[in-house]
Amino acid sequence: MSETSVRELGAEMMSKKQWFSAHVIFYYEKINGSQESYLINENIYLISAVDWKDAERIAREIGLENQDLSEDGHLELNEEKVSYRFAGVRKIIDVETQAENSQFYAQPDGVEISYSEFEVDTLEEVLSLARGDMVNVLYRE
Repeated sequence: MSETSVRELGAEMMSKKQWFSAHVIFYYEKINGSQESYLINENIYLISAVDWKDAERIAREIGLENQDLSEDGHLELNEEKVSYRFAGVRKIIDVETQAENSQFYAQPDGVEISYSEFEVDTLEEVLSLARGDMVNVLYRE
């Protein structure tokens, strides 16, 4: 394939991209000892992708890049040493664009546009929420 063909294919792929919001779940875990509950962040990222599967792949990459295992103990919550862990992608939502705003461009792709903060009792509830299952949560913010 010629360099021109590769560029044209790349331009065609970019023109077929669409916008998605990715709801990515993170949680705080104590480094030492047990914990009574888990504080969760659901961060919402704006992602440009070819399709839903591509958006989910990009969201997982963002989640893994943004977790902080705090191996040196620098991260604390309520005076306890914790890690900030990626739990999963809860959901991907198409962002509707209409003809008059379809030229919308966000820079950079993958920017966090919102977040929510929850609390649950167990790690299993964290992981269930990350899978998109229904879970009782304490909405914090």
